[in-house]
Amino acid sequence: MAEPAPLDFMAILPRFRVPTMSPLYPLAKVARTVPCAESRSEAPESSKDPTCRRSSVGLSSFLPQRPRAGTARTPFLFATLTFVLLAQACGLAAEPKTVRILTIGNSFSRNATNHLDDLAKAGGHTLIHTPIVVGGASLELHSEKAIAHAKDPKDKAGLYTNGRSLVQQLKAEKWDYVTIQQASIKSHDFATYQPHASRLWEIIQKNAPSAKLLVHQTWAYRKDDPRFTKPNNEVNGPTTQAEMYRRLSAAYATLTKELGARRLPVGDAMYQADTDAKWGYQTDTSFDFKTAKYPALPNQKHSLHAGWSWKVPKTSKDGKKVLGMDGHHAGIAGEYLGACVWYEVLFDESAVGNSYIPKGMEVDYARFLQETAHRAVVKAAGKAPKSGTSKATPASADTVLKMKGLVAFWDFQEAAGQPRVAKGSEPYSLQEMKGPIQRTDDGVFGPWSVDIKRGQWLMIPRAQVGALDIHGKDAKVTVVAWVKRQAKDSWQAIAGVWDETRKKRQYCLFLNAPRGTKADEMKRYPLANRIHGHVSAIGGPTPGDDFCITYSSGATEIPMKKWVCLVMQYTGKESRVYVNGKLDVLEQYNPFPYPDGLYDGGKEGADFTVGAVHRGGTWGNFFGGQLGGLAVYDRALTDAELKRLAGLTPQPQ
Repeated sequence: MAEPAPLDFMAILPRFRVPTMSPLYPLAKVARTVPCAESRSEAPESSKDPTCRRSSVGLSSFLPQRPRAGTARTPFLFATLTFVLLAQACGLAAEPKTVRILTIGNSFSRNATNHLDDLAKAGGHTLIHTPIVVGGASLELHSEKAIAHAKDPKDKAGLYTNGRSLVQQLKAEKWDYVTIQQASIKSHDFATYQPHASRLWEIIQKNAPSAKLLVHQTWAYRKDDPRFTKPNNEVNGPTTQAEMYRRLSAAYATLTKELGARRLPVGDAMYQADTDAKWGYQTDTSFDFKTAKYPALPNQKHSLHAGWSWKVPKTSKDGKKVLGMDGHHAGIAGEYLGACVWYEVLFDESAVGNSYIPKGMEVDYARFLQETAHRAVVKAAGKAPKSGTSKATPASADTVLKMKGLVAFWDFQEAAGQPRVAKGSEPYSLQEMKGPIQRTDDGVFGPWSVDIKRGQWLMIPRAQVGALDIHGKDAKVTVVAWVKRQAKDSWQAIAGVWDETRKKRQYCLFLNAPRGTKADEMKRYPLANRIHGHVSAIGGPTPGDDFCITYSSGATEIPMKKWVCLVMQYTGKESRVYVNGKLDVLEQYNPFPYPDGLYDGGKEGADFTVGAVHRGGTWGNFFGGQLGGLAVYDRALTDAELKRLAGLTPQPQ
């Protein structure tokens, strides 16, 4: 079947990327985290002072391996020289970014950045963050501190608890960004913003001229916060969460326009998530607060705010806990959502698919928060989706996940360099080979798809394939792939358990074999641009042939640069291929009769691979294109089910 193809040296060179979109990209990186010499925070005594951490990234450059003794040196020298010249010409730069940020804020800025360092590390980036945090601080407080220090550098009123002034903090690093924000209780009233914000911006420009200003849009309180539910003496204050959000949004929009600054739209993301029909917080009306006893709490599922908790009041003399409400500050979910917004703006990279998720948080809920952050940032930046790509709304994975017999499903939302972890009964992890393998913002089950270049592939080692090792006389399998083809090369392996070198073939979905096998003759004839469902019960070549030729071939030519849903299926009696939900019938080619079952490779069998197979003693049959989703089932799905899955395929806009 898949005959060895000539090796393309340039196709398998590791890829490098620089700002000018060069094809060069560093193969290896080494990350380490070093705590700063001092904590640079100012916070209430009752809270933990955040620690500034520097995550430094080192670069290991790639060069072709030195030839063994006795072999020709010319190719090695040529390849090495070529690499060096390309690197010099392109201005080699690693993908990971280093961002230096100074936050001038209060507990809300601490909330929004609590998970930022973890997201940065997971994305392979370096974060250098110094927070200036004063509990409840307004723009006026920070401005007045700066004025006091300018008048008298020894006046403690102009210093923070670390003994430094704002000007000293601004001069301490070459900051990329400096952030400011208003105190949440005043955020609805624009009259409290100025002239203090403009004064701070002048000080920033003078003492950190290379820094860009970001305005952190704070958030509205939870809808059952006492500010909205109990009488108070506040004059012209907001009476509902919706009113508070509307008024603070208008105030922050006005401020960013006046200062010419960019907004960190955490308030937008919080309100969108809090009011979502499925994931938004709902007040527990059945809880009786009058009779509640420790440790009973109302249901606060999906609360973005800290909410109700039992605490010992500072004024308590008996140490007895009382039930109290904090509808102001963010809880873990709100902190994570805020950090995702900051991550997107600071690193210019979507948080969707970032592998860091707070301990104990549901994966689906974390994905919702990532996607909400992404939408808020895109909307605030005024970006529009690319035309001619995916649907405006990503397909729901529920249809895939709820079908019986699912072994694994990958939606490929993870960032480059991260394992692609399956949803389903087991978290099968696809590892990058010749990576990092980039993602592109043109997805099926989210904003992203994985963009596999020829010479790259993903793999699960044999010892970890688990239930993907589908074999036996009665075995059945369905492989579903959402594909956007980019390469015209023949013999492209999409996914399966298939090793030709060691004669460990089981099943595999292929694209563009130059020939198909006519079942009644067991001879192959020219075909092109079709898909093929390869199956083997013996692991090696078909008897009487040099290759394994037991495979189905469809009638439809697979187009370039268009999303299609491709399926290979083994029913236990025949191999079948489907294109966009329809059995791609081609007489004597598809379906292809094969009642022999699937080979049992045992412990030393083939790996599960995506984008390549091992053949002729090396890796090859490379796929070139995008994968928006990949699902494997241990049964033969019905035509109706396959039609439903095909209905998830994006259509050009």
